[in-house]
Amino acid sequence: MRHLWVLVLLALSLGGPAQAHLASDSYLRIEIAGDGRISGQWDIALRDLDVAVGLDADQDGTITWGELRAQQQAVENYAFSRLTIARGAQACRLLPTTLMVDRHAGSTYAVLPFGAECPAEGEFSLRYRLLFDLDPSHRGLLTIDDRGVTTAEVLTPEHAEVALGRGPQGFVYRALQFLELGFDHILLGYDHLLFVSVLLVTAVFDRAGSTHLVPIDNLGRVVGETAKTLTAFTLAHATVLIPAVLGVINVPARLVEPAVALTIILAGLDNLRSILPRLRWQVAFFFGLVHGLSFASALGPMRLHPADLALALACFNLGVEGGQLALAALVIPTAFALRKEFAYRVLVVPVISLGAAALAGVWLIDRVFGLDILSLQPR
Repeated sequence: MRHLWVLVLLALSLGGPAQAHLASDSYLRIEIAGDGRISGQWDIALRDLDVAVGLDADQDGTITWGELRAQQQAVENYAFSRLTIARGAQACRLLPTTLMVDRHAGSTYAVLPFGAECPAEGEFSLRYRLLFDLDPSHRGLLTIDDRGVTTAEVLTPEHAEVALGRGPQGFVYRALQFLELGFDHILLGYDHLLFVSVLLVTAVFDRAGSTHLVPIDNLGRVVGETAKTLTAFTLAHATVLIPAVLGVINVPARLVEPAVALTIILAGLDNLRSILPRLRWQVAFFFGLVHGLSFASALGPMRLHPADLALALACFNLGVEGGQLALAALVIPTAFALRKEFAYRVLVVPVISLGAAALAGVWLIDRVFGLDILSLQPR
């Protein structure tokens, strides 16, 4: 019975965040010229700026170019008050130029090009504070082009200050940055986490007919099948993530995010009555293609060199896999211990499955119609 309460509490914690996490990332590119001059471009999602300064004046759920232009000064004041570039002990003066917009991974971003007036001597440094007070899970994806040498950093509340112009970081440092980014994206992306959880709670059963769950007696088989399912999910989103990051495919977020919610609904209902293919790894792979499009914003327009991009993609996907395995390490032992308990089969599995499907149904309506039934922003 103790195991049952552990799993119930875990289920409640997974379903707790009513707001599905739409990844909050900005893309900051700094170029250091041969003569030491600095210029940059900062791409910030309109949805994030809307929360921070209010862009949607008529509250119709759509941010127009006119609305953005009307708030240009507020946007620039907000953003550049949260970015400090210094040379030596003295801060540079950041000079915004022409406001533009662009699309990355299906979402619209304000593009803020800027120059900088800096002291003549000293080492460059950068401090980043955008959105951390509103969303601690926000990430700033920084690319530094120092006289033709490109490096990358992932900026977080714990890693908000970096030295510029120090040359390429070591392999291990770069790998760990993107491993952490992938790990965070699966554990902070509540919709992705909920989808994986729905798959895991029935991983300890075989099907007999469309509704009857038969406990599996071999733990090794459960672990092996679970690993296959999670790996299929990772391979699928890796398959679609690569062309999405390279810009070969660009599906609008207004289509991708509802589709992600739909995968949770179908997986939850399938736990109650079989409506999907029996082999869970096939379901995970097919739906993983959809989730991969949602992950694409994590690495979007960083414009890394091919070798660095390959490392970033590989480590990001390994981080996602690690997050999934960490969740499985929590769920599978408890589910296996409870698999023969009547209450687990007739109470816990249906409650988790129906609860996940219902919550995803609300997300689906929110994302299709923009009704804001629940706040979808990760704030």
